[in-house]
Amino acid sequence: MNGPLDDVKIIDLSTIVSGPLAGSLLGDQGADVIKIESPLRPDNARFMGPLRGENGALFAAANRSKRSLALDLKKEGAKEIIYQLIKNSDVVMDNFRPGILRKLNLEYEDIKKYNPKIIQLSITGYGIDGPYSKRRVYDPLIQATAGIANAQSIDGNPKFVKTLMCDKITSLTAAQSITAALYSREKTNEGQKINLSMLDTALYFMWSDNMYNFTWLGDGWEPIPNIADFYEPVKTKDGYIALVAINDSEFAGVCKAIDREDLLTDERFSTMQNRMMNVIEMQEILLHAYTLFTSEELVERMDQNDVPSAIINKLSDVIDDPQVKNNNSIMSISNDDNYSMQSPKSPANFSSTPCSNNPRFMPDLGQHSKEILLENGFSNEKINEFAKKEIISVR
Repeated sequence: MNGPLDDVKIIDLSTIVSGPLAGSLLGDQGADVIKIESPLRPDNARFMGPLRGENGALFAAANRSKRSLALDLKKEGAKEIIYQLIKNSDVVMDNFRPGILRKLNLEYEDIKKYNPKIIQLSITGYGIDGPYSKRRVYDPLIQATAGIANAQSIDGNPKFVKTLMCDKITSLTAAQSITAALYSREKTNEGQKINLSMLDTALYFMWSDNMYNFTWLGDGWEPIPNIADFYEPVKTKDGYIALVAINDSEFAGVCKAIDREDLLTDERFSTMQNRMMNVIEMQEILLHAYTLFTSEELVERMDQNDVPSAIINKLSDVIDDPQVKNNNSIMSISNDDNYSMQSPKSPANFSSTPCSNNPRFMPDLGQHSKEILLENGFSNEKINEFAKKEIISVR
């Protein structure tokens, strides 16, 4: 058995990141994931990032542990193929805009006729209805609407998080939702539809800290500065570190580490609430003191006083970080064309059903079209007919 989802079959109709990364994670965990793309209009992610051959690095990272079927869903003859695959699958997932599934005759009411136990997950940007539901969406739009760009503001100027955060947290939520639905099906013997919006996922992600001033209803409480205001990079004599000291013992540890124990008797900083109310004054004092030490010195002093801290790595340093190496976090995989790539291992370590240490390399477009159709009962003659009609492409 390769992973806890061995024998689970998933059809992945999604593109870019918000769906594909979920499919890749589930594939890492043992599911047989079939990525379906149009032969003439493949996933745009194939052209994003540094190219190796015909494929970009973004596609490679978000689509390992999958097989590829090049299928034009807009052609009438494609229905015979997709419905047959659905009969033999557990999950079908997409990130189409509302209305596209209806045009393709792939809404839940359509597909459950062929497989009552099928689970369908559909990712949308803003939801299945409402004033923004028909908009085309990319990650920065959700950062804008959910308040994330505002939360990153510097001197009143909003900033986007410099990673596709909303796409990726939606993918992780999608993977969790699919496994929850699979568990439910074990008890009910029925499939179900899952609607997941990037907006709802982002709000759930944001709420516990960035939005905590909007949690209590009614009177009797006072808003306080956001906890993230404590999390500015700390400039040292020769670089930057991350340092987080929230509770009283951690603050005491900071004061001891920088030889400023006098701050422990300052009423402005005597409690966690006082420090949050006076965070600007506190940071002015501390930030100056930090510059008296090198990064290594400051992290060592913080370690000695049990204060959470870490040197801020450059992207180029991450792969060689001692803890990353200790965890074997980055692995190398290759394909039959002798292309090789490095990629993070699947993060969850299962004791009884471990994931493969050598996941499937990301697929070329249509690389597995023939084998997938043969597995689903189509003859070689029928496959050749599909190819002639340009319903599929076969490598």
